[in-house]
Amino acid sequence: MKGLDVLILRGAPGVGKSTLGRGLRRQLDHGSVIEVDDIRGMLARVDWTSRVHHDIALSVALDSLLSFLRVEVRPVVLIDTFSRSRLHGVQSRLNEAELRHHTLSLWLEPELLAARLRERKSGFCDWEPSRVLNEEARTNRYPNEEFIDTTRMTPEDVLAVAQRRLDQHAEALVS
Repeated sequence: MKGLDVLILRGAPGVGKSTLGRGLRRQLDHGSVIEVDDIRGMLARVDWTSRVHHDIALSVALDSLLSFLRVEVRPVVLIDTFSRSRLHGVQSRLNEAELRHHTLSLWLEPELLAARLRERKSGFCDWEPSRVLNEEARTNRYPNEEFIDTTRMTPEDVLAVAQRRLDQHAEALVS
């Protein structure tokens, strides 16, 4: 992740963002991983369907991200579902701060996603909003965003693909 200030991992609940984030954390010499759901889970009586709770957690996550960068802790991996509007807002804020960022959007075949959501013991597991987020990740691209279909991949495969894409991105930044 050379040359990168922020890596955004986005996708519906259950596509593998947290697993990929843990894998990337193990590879970082310096940097941090911020998962918006971890911050959201700190709220007393969290309502996983509440947009207000999500916005509070996202705001705290962005403040933490900027604090890490101020003390030269980079790259920062930011993990969230990121609907189109939220992703656009975060990317705009990162652009205004002149930060180098890249987004990896993870997707999963809908049948497998539905099965994973049914198996969840905690966190967000509502099918319809997850389906919409999954479809957005598949169909909408922003600048500095790449798509990864995690359907037929092991967590190790997803990590290897992500690392390869990030290395290619770093090479493009240099040239």
